[in-house]
Amino acid sequence: MSATFEQNADFIALAARESREEARRLLARLEIDIAGLTSKDPAAGLELRRTAVEFLVAAGDAQVRRGESHLSVVGRGQNDRAGEIEPMIVELLEGETGGMHVDAVFELLCEMGFEITKGNLSVKLHRMIKAGRLISTARGFYALSTMERARRQAG
Repeated sequence: MSATFEQNADFIALAARESREEARRLLARLEIDIAGLTSKDPAAGLELRRTAVEFLVAAGDAQVRRGESHLSVVGRGQNDRAGEIEPMIVELLEGETGGMHVDAVFELLCEMGFEITKGNLSVKLHRMIKAGRLISTARGFYALSTMERARRQAG
């Protein structure tokens, strides 16, 4: 039995969406690794970031050329990163089915170079719960909501 043109087109669209999503997850994890290295050795972190950006540009990553990639700007200031906290929280919690304690989230964000107080992080987490992106699994523990997981899987 052969697939129809529409079925092939649907499969190709799904495969493209899945590969973009996987690339986005890998870039976020790479950003975490670079941030961790930068906190220990700023020169090595900067060099790794530059190498990653050069690789992405050479590979033809359109997001890097347009400045949309997390790795596209080397040496961003803290104010430039403020809008990245929520997506990074979601990225950190994505692999944690049982949730993650607020202290662990706070420590990871600090290691990645985000400047936020525990109080502001708590407020942000509660706002994300109200928005339906997170759930509280236990006192002080947060996880992605089923709605957010489904949205991320849908691409």
